[in-house]
Amino acid sequence: MIDQESEKDLLKIEENYLSDFCQETGIKAFYRADIFWQSMGLRLFVPTPTNSPICLSLEDLSFMWKQGAWFVHYPVAIDLPGISSYAFVVQDKNYGFGSIKSSDRRHNIRRAFKHCSVERVSFELLKNEAAPLIADTYLRQGRYCGKDILAGWQSYFMVAATNPLFSAWGAFVKGVLAAVKVEFIFRNGVQVEALFSRTHLLKYYPMNALLFVSTQQSINMEGISYVSYGMRPVTGEKESLLSFKESMGFEKLAINERLELNPYIKPCFNSFLNSAAKRISEPLLERSEYARIISGIVLKLREQRKYVCSSFD
Repeated sequence: MIDQESEKDLLKIEENYLSDFCQETGIKAFYRADIFWQSMGLRLFVPTPTNSPICLSLEDLSFMWKQGAWFVHYPVAIDLPGISSYAFVVQDKNYGFGSIKSSDRRHNIRRAFKHCSVERVSFELLKNEAAPLIADTYLRQGRYCGKDILAGWQSYFMVAATNPLFSAWGAFVKGVLAAVKVEFIFRNGVQVEALFSRTHLLKYYPMNALLFVSTQQSINMEGISYVSYGMRPVTGEKESLLSFKESMGFEKLAINERLELNPYIKPCFNSFLNSAAKRISEPLLERSEYARIISGIVLKLREQRKYVCSSFD
């Protein structure tokens, strides 16, 4: 058994490793309210993990604005003001075929095992072979993937390779890398960071095999109590992806999500500029991640106004 002091020491070590990772990859990050916050771009900060409700005070938010945050997107309890939302997790240590409620999904997983092998892979392998998977995934999602994006992921893999919190899984079809999953350990949970796959190999269901095996292995690691896909991102998720996660046995936890706005830029998000930002962003969504974030923020603010009398009004 680990005593409380030892557990605190382990958490501090994890926090230092995660802070180091963000610093080396150029991701802005800080701690507040005993939570690790990192920027998703455009000074939009989210917590790690994102599957548990968080309560922020005005003092907490004031600290975040002083750290340079423009937006803070986080989960709150379902009885607090916010947008009705969800987080996907697996907490069952007995996760297996019995956890897959969809007969079609069970069939697809079994079919995948006829063609796919799944194993932990090195970040060196991803550095050398993951580019086509990243490009295919971005294309399917309608996102721009130029040389700068691929170079960013190359740097990510190089830093992750030296950080003990991070690990990767790969699914192979006849020896060819068909799907990849990147994850990291933090505060007794496994946080899923990224999923990439080759389009022309999807007919072999490599992602089904990858998620099933990696989830089953990860949830059974010592000291791990859950595997999390986290809260819905501000840019949204396709309905097909939501259905896929649920069919793979991930529990959909009910939460409310909240988007707070730095008071210094609040005047830029009045009704007129909301409409203008949406018109400007839409033509750029496939070319710019910042445009996707702006569009998502605008839509979130509008949705939030429907649910609560918030500070944005």
